This record gives sequence, C-alpha cells and structure tokens, in this order.
Amino acid sequence: MSSGSDVDVWAAVGFGAGLFWFFQGFKVYRKYRILADTPEMPIHSIPMGLVEIHGKAKGEQLVPSPVTKTPCFHYKVDVERWVRDKRGGHWSHAKTDANGVRFYLEDGSGKVLVDARGAELDLIQTTRRDTGGGLSVSGLFGRSGSAPATGAPVSTSDLVAYAESVVSGSSSFSLDAGSLLSGLARSGLTVGTGSSNRYRLTEYCILPDHWYDITGTCTENPQPQDDHDRNLIVKGQNEPTFLISWRSEKDLESSLRSRALLHIFGGAVLSVAALAFLLFRFGWL
Repeated sequence: MSSGSDVDVWAAVGFGAGLFWFFQGFKVYRKYRILADTPEMPIHSIPMGLVEIHGKAKGEQLVPSPVTKTPCFHYKVDVERWVRDKRGGHWSHAKTDANGVRFYLEDGSGKVLVDARGAELDLIQTTRRDTGGGLSVSGLFGRSGSAPATGAPVSTSDLVAYAESVVSGSSSFSLDAGSLLSGLARSGLTVGTGSSNRYRLTEYCILPDHWYDITGTCTENPQPQDDHDRNLIVKGQNEPTFLISWRSEKDLESSLRSRALLHIFGGAVLSVAALAFLLFRFGWL
C-alpha cells in the first residue's frame, strides 16, 4: 500500500473516530445532566427510584482483588493485550473483569445496601501491572490521604494466567495459582513465563471505610436484616444510570462536564478536519 493510500485510510479512520467521540459526548452530557438534576440526599430519607447518596463503604464480607490481593468490596480490572504493528506495537483493550460482594454505604443518618454489579466505576487505581516485566503502582490516594492496603504480591505467571482466563471468559474469583492453572489446563489453555502474550492489568477497588458518591436506583431489599435494611441500590431497568465514584458530587459533575465538552467539540473538529482532507485529496473541495 502506498503512503498516499495509508494517509487516506488514516483520514477515514479519523473521520469515523471523530463521529464516535461526538455522539459519545452527548451520552456523557446526558449523564452529567442526570447527576446535576438529582440532588444528593441523606440515606435515611431516600425514596424509591433514582437517587444520589454519599457515604462510607462498610461491610463484614471482603474479597481479595485479583492483581494486588487488596481486601475490597468490589474490583474492576482492565486487561489490555500488547499488539505488534509496523511501529513496534501498542496496547489494545481486551476485556474488563469486575466482581465483588454487596456492601453498605453509611452516612450520619443511616445505611443502605449496595449491589455494584453493572455500575460504572470511577474508583481509586490500586495498581497497574505489565506482565512483560514492567510494574507501575499508581498509589493514588483517597480523601483520607492513605494508600490502599495490599496483600501478598502476585507472580507474573499467575497474572498471565488470570489475564488469559479473563480474555477467554473463564475467570474465577480467586487468583490461587494451583486452582487457576489447573482450570486453564482443563479448558485447553497453556500458560507459562515464556508465553508470547503480554498483558497490562489496571486494577481499581471499592475499599472499606472510604467515601463514595453513588447515583443509582433505590429498590426494595428482598432480604432485609432488620427494619433499617429495607432498601437496596442497584442498576435500574427504566433508568440505567448507575455510577459509583470516589470523587465528591461537585468534582464528579465537573469531570463529566469536561469529558462531554471534550468529546463533543474534539470529535466534531476531528471529523470535520478528516472529511475536509479527504474532499481535498479527491478534488472535491
């Protein structure tokens, strides 16, 4: 393929990417408007339906996160695979693994049970691991100013096993080397330190005793523990907005507004510039 054709292809890709960003921007803006129009309420007075609450995560049951073994209520791991190309290579998102247990959100007025499944998670990044040998611990601090606690380090071979299980759709909650590797063997996958697959895993966690802002749907708790445990926050069916963030309400709205403007105007500029270039190249402008 000639260099001119390469440029045309990249211009077409830029036009498509710009349109995608443009329309994604309106989705982000809708989310911003929902948050801006939904007032934050004390937990004890939340009604059925879409609500926004702010409180501290509490609960007796914890799970270890896959990459750092951090005790948490819920985790998200973005798995990227290294893809080789003409320029050497780049990271490409392969899959996201998210799981956890229910937990309570408490403020001074009361508590409410939260099921984080299906939520958009804007969380503290606990670590980023590159199975090719790189290690980058972000160490982002929460409002308390303390870094999240981590458990025993996970070996590179175990991380490769975990990443391949996620990509293949057979990830398990536990990242125990023996059980996971044997499970991969049963599924026909082979993993070792010499694997040609290189992964980057970025982990985020909902941590105990950290403050979170949650916008989701309040429904009736089907299994209440007492009279003060009758509500449950989930992803709604009629209103799918479900966001769990470590940011304050003001910071979150500011972030969403900035993202929306960047996507809308950035996408529009990219699409127009790419289209103008293509029209000029083919003599239509």
